Amino acid sequence: MLPTVAGLGIVAVLLIGPVPAVLSRAEWVQREPRAVLVLWQALGLAGGLAAGGSVLAAALAPLGDSLPAAFAAYWRSGGRLDVFHLFLLGAAVGLFGWLLTMTAVSSWKATRVRSRQRELVDLVSTPWPNRLSPARATGAGARLIEHPAAAAYCLPGPSSRVVITTGALSLLDADELDAVLAHEHAHLAERHDLLLLPFAAWSSAMFGLAGTQRVRTAVAQLVEMLADDRACLGRDRAVLAAALARVGVASSGTTPSGALGSTDYAVLPRVQRLLEPSAPSLLLRSVSYAAAIVTITVPFWAFLVPLAIH
Repeated sequence: MLPTVAGLGIVAVLLIGPVPAVLSRAEWVQREPRAVLVLWQALGLAGGLAAGGSVLAAALAPLGDSLPAAFAAYWRSGGRLDVFHLFLLGAAVGLFGWLLTMTAVSSWKATRVRSRQRELVDLVSTPWPNRLSPARATGAGARLIEHPAAAAYCLPGPSSRVVITTGALSLLDADELDAVLAHEHAHLAERHDLLLLPFAAWSSAMFGLAGTQRVRTAVAQLVEMLADDRACLGRDRAVLAAALARVGVASSGTTPSGALGSTDYAVLPRVQRLLEPSAPSLLLRSVSYAAAIVTITVPFWAFLVPLAIH
């Protein structure tokens, strides 16, 4: 099963190192953020499967020519392996367990932090007075905090909150305010917090290494672009661009932990993207989706299909 071990190992190295590094620096991703986010998810899942799968394949290599055959032989033999291969098997189980545990822990922490933040927001805020015209419903259900720093953010979850400060309120006109609130409601409607969760878990599992932080930032920027695009449906893109620029310049890091803020990531590139939008690319979208399918298929294929060269 050595070709499987080597192949999965190579795939794991590529998907954890060079490929994310290249993709995180690519500028074309701004044209099709939704498709690229699917690709990022495929890279993360396939990278974890390939890393754990290479160790698992090495552990079971003496028992068969493919993983299904090796599993069957392991079951029939009652788990008979030498000490070294038992160690590798334990390492594979431990790696998969660590990744699943960190995903669960990250989810629990995010839920707990956001619940506490919602309680604090309810204590220090007042209901949004909704001074906008009836045609603009995005202010409904928002909360207003008396604070001189400009900030607009949302707290996702079953009982979500959209929050804006008086500092941001003083900077924005009615149209700009409407666009910013629409941006935050876009985060909630599309549950962008769930898109970000696996990458936060992966970063924690890798102890916050620089590469994982870069990936996390790249994904967060694409999520913000998705919210920008949804907020601009039926609205002037220049209005949201002006609002982001105003709030971004005046912001002082007031977005709390666990929240999704409108100016947390890549404000200048997003403003440029809004003012000078590139045409959507069917080619880039198709290539991204195809690459995601191929990426996620490779480790599963190595797990399940006996290779002729074994």
